[in-house]
Amino acid sequence: MLKILSARQIKSLEESYLEEKGILSLELMETAAEAFCQWYMQNFSRRQDIAIFCGTGNNGGDGIAIARLLSRQGYPVCVYTLGDAKDGTADYNSNLNILPTNIVNKPFSNIDWERFRCHVIIDAMLGIGLNKPLEGKYLDAVKKLNSQKTMRIAVDMPTGLPSDKLVDGEAFQAHYTVTFQTPKLSALFPEHAAYVGDLVVKDIGIDGKYFNGYESSRYFVEEKDILERHKIFHKASHKGDFGKVLLVGGSKGKLGAIMLSAKAALRTGSGLISTFVPGFGLPIMQSSIHEVMVETCTGNDILDSAPENLDRFDTIAIGPGMGTDEKTAEALKNILESYKGKMVIDADALNIIAKRKDLKELITSQMILTPHLKEFERMVGDDVKYPEGRIEKALEFSQTYGCVLILKGLHSLITTPAGIQYFNPTGSQFLATGGTGDVLTGVVASYLGQGYSVENAALCGVYHHGLAGQLAGEDQRRGTIASDVIEKIPETYKNLGLS
Repeated sequence: MLKILSARQIKSLEESYLEEKGILSLELMETAAEAFCQWYMQNFSRRQDIAIFCGTGNNGGDGIAIARLLSRQGYPVCVYTLGDAKDGTADYNSNLNILPTNIVNKPFSNIDWERFRCHVIIDAMLGIGLNKPLEGKYLDAVKKLNSQKTMRIAVDMPTGLPSDKLVDGEAFQAHYTVTFQTPKLSALFPEHAAYVGDLVVKDIGIDGKYFNGYESSRYFVEEKDILERHKIFHKASHKGDFGKVLLVGGSKGKLGAIMLSAKAALRTGSGLISTFVPGFGLPIMQSSIHEVMVETCTGNDILDSAPENLDRFDTIAIGPGMGTDEKTAEALKNILESYKGKMVIDADALNIIAKRKDLKELITSQMILTPHLKEFERMVGDDVKYPEGRIEKALEFSQTYGCVLILKGLHSLITTPAGIQYFNPTGSQFLATGGTGDVLTGVVASYLGQGYSVENAALCGVYHHGLAGQLAGEDQRRGTIASDVIEKIPETYKNLGLS
């Protein structure tokens, strides 16, 4: 896990690291520049012209060092500076002094924008210390650079984007942001997706022990964190070992939701899947998903009753497509009161709970709730548009009701009652299509049924769901549908080297 720190904490962390290691800040800057260049050279051609825009602070020093290192590897580089070197930091000027003379270095003010052409723009104008809206030459630069129809990459943070709060005004719009050691909080806000682009985190050698002295309950998940949370099954494992899962949902016109959940649970590895649907769904389910057992309620069109003998299941997931009828709400109440095992609560089940305080009181530590932003807003009764407040609201809700909360979206936020919050690294815009939330419900329920803790099921479920979305998007692009995501779930295990 990468601990997420504030801009002030990061500055203090770097100072402590440099002091203990007995190295200069210039050496750490060189390490960061090398990490950036290593990533860049793996992804971009030497035939592409690069324009690096540098301020006179340490972020600009990163940019100057990157220019030198890329030029040394045969990349065509030009540098454009904003500000006077006499106002620059010591590390900026140290790098400027060793910039090879073959690299063109021009003031930003001298650019002829009508004739300006390049393949790649690298933003190294302002770093993580920004605490006010852009103005003057930096605002002018960002507006001009954002209008260029070319690849744009930000070093550490896009210029204009504060590290810890919502942007105010303009900011550089990057296709990639290459940050160092740990993500900055605001780079994880869905509202900042158009500025951050794809987030790349590069290690610059600051060991985890240096983070221990800094208080933070927020973490960015890494692949290795998922690997160590997975259970290992042996060759003699039988279907009972992989869990008995019940999925409750469906209504007229929305039976597809529970079908997607069931297929996702199967592809995630569940041993036995049962569904509980309205009567009309029996022939549809049995003819469509041969591997799933089907039970029905007393009503034909809506869920108007609860299943019997719920203790035969290792976990229950409830909500996809089930509607919010009064009888359905009572069936939900019956299940919440009678079942004491692990549960996933999603979709219409959340919408019912949002309206009834008596049902909120039935939420337990055995439950994982999976709202998207609008569903969460209904549950807390407050505006959750502002990300800083939304993160705090998620923490408050999880601790009040003792549940694990998955707030779905870009870098989905998993919050535990212990006060720990995890940001997920996987996913893409191609998950923004109907039914992918139902897929997540099935994935998480499958892990619960396989015996994972509620925390591990949430973390592994969100990670694999996001990765499956990425893989499906690589193939289908904008044509990606929820069923494509399901079919990519097995490939996520191969990607992680899991059996």
